[in-house]
Amino acid sequence: MDQQQTHRIGIVGEDGPLSTAACMSLLRSVPTGRLVYTEDALPAVRPVTFAVPDGQIVIPTGDNPWFGRFDGTVLGFEAGEIDPATRAGWTVLTVGRARLVPEAAGLIGFDDPATAPWATTPGDCYLVIDIGQITGHRTTLLRPPGDTR
Repeated sequence: MDQQQTHRIGIVGEDGPLSTAACMSLLRSVPTGRLVYTEDALPAVRPVTFAVPDGQIVIPTGDNPWFGRFDGTVLGFEAGEIDPATRAGWTVLTVGRARLVPEAAGLIGFDDPATAPWATTPGDCYLVIDIGQITGHRTTLLRPPGDTR
């Protein structure tokens, strides 16, 4: 995350909440995020590639049947970035109902090669999370005195 980007999206300054518009902009700025779900009544997280067209998180599933269990369920999705040099960054969390869609309906949002998922083939399905809630937070991780990492 370069300094120009942090100013453009409002990441500079003290820790604090981000506007919905800043959250959406930030989500569109990174290619990977984390799908948050429950497994055996415990929280679980899986890294995924995604795009964010029109208030939706679109995740390519390929032909992996594992994603089918999420059709109709409520899921969380998180993406964020922390600069290791400055320890400043952001995190965005969304919550919404998920549905599986066929290729034709799921390709929206991957027009730009920079946002294309890592592995898709013709006929792939997509997991679409309709964003119901979105929150974001600007953060600066403080260093203890003498910490030069």
